[in-house]
Amino acid sequence: MALFLVDPVLEMSIQLTISEPIEQALAIQWQRMEQGNNRDNFCRRIALHLDAIIPEAIDWDIKSPTPAQMSFALVISKHLGIPLPADAVRYRGQMHAFIEQHAPVMKERQTKAYIQHGQKT
Repeated sequence: MALFLVDPVLEMSIQLTISEPIEQALAIQWQRMEQGNNRDNFCRRIALHLDAIIPEAIDWDIKSPTPAQMSFALVISKHLGIPLPADAVRYRGQMHAFIEQHAPVMKERQTKAYIQHGQKT
């Protein structure tokens, strides 16, 4: 059996093949909903599970940045006096690009400051 996730706004549908035992359980669930059991509760449970698994299934670069990336990017942003782009805060790939671009500049400035401080003492 195939299930379809449909988003009419994006004009997108995804076909998901499910196993026979899951298909059978879903058929029973469907019958229960037709007999008056609360369809809204089932839909909420499905939505909660999708919210948990879809982020794990999407490509790495459109996932949320890791806590380590966020922490390092905030250090870079503060040290260089540059804003952290909204897309970098939202997407791991954009965060990676921000760090790759600005970390060497921060390191170079820190090295120069260290050398200058060492020469003064």
